[in-house]
Amino acid sequence: MSAHEPHPVRGRFNAWFLAVAEPGMHREYGERKRRLFGEIPETVVELGPGTGANFRYYPRGTKVIAVEPNPMMLDRMQAQARKQGVEIDLRHAGAEGMEVESASAQLVVSTLVLCSVRDPERVVSEVRRVLRPGGRFAFLEHVGAPTGSGKRRLQERIHRPWQWLGEGCDLTRDTARTLESAGFSSLELERFDSAVSWAPWAPHIAGFAIR
Repeated sequence: MSAHEPHPVRGRFNAWFLAVAEPGMHREYGERKRRLFGEIPETVVELGPGTGANFRYYPRGTKVIAVEPNPMMLDRMQAQARKQGVEIDLRHAGAEGMEVESASAQLVVSTLVLCSVRDPERVVSEVRRVLRPGGRFAFLEHVGAPTGSGKRRLQERIHRPWQWLGEGCDLTRDTARTLESAGFSSLELERFDSAVSWAPWAPHIAGFAIR
């Protein structure tokens, strides 16, 4: 789920890890995702769908424009698409330069993706570009803990090895600020901690922004 060029070993490891972690993520995030996604249109643009963890929340027959630059995710993503009955329209470009027509999307989805893109401000600008007026950007992301907190010190201490292993994943990213300054007509955002409260990725935000 990264806009970074995938490493031949780490890229495969992360594809495997996401597939293994999917049942736990469904238990953790499933109900919240259903609320955030709301009514699903016929076509959804999803940033970094990875192994297809979100496909279970889309109605059968949904077309997913999958903005996924990591080819090592593709086999698992396609298998999940077949299982859930969704159609994939794959775009290999990164989220910073989506190959998606302007003002064409009613719903753009991003879950656990903005932590690892190279330029989150540019990605969010691209989201606004491809959304129709009144279109929805649904997001769920882990973020940096408050400055000066013990959790923040832990995030900073392990930042470099974590980013290397996660192919760009930044534990300290202030995604809320990025969204607040992006120029959406409205923004609904909540903060919550993962059930694994001791984990360095525990602080999260979730919500939706309207174009």
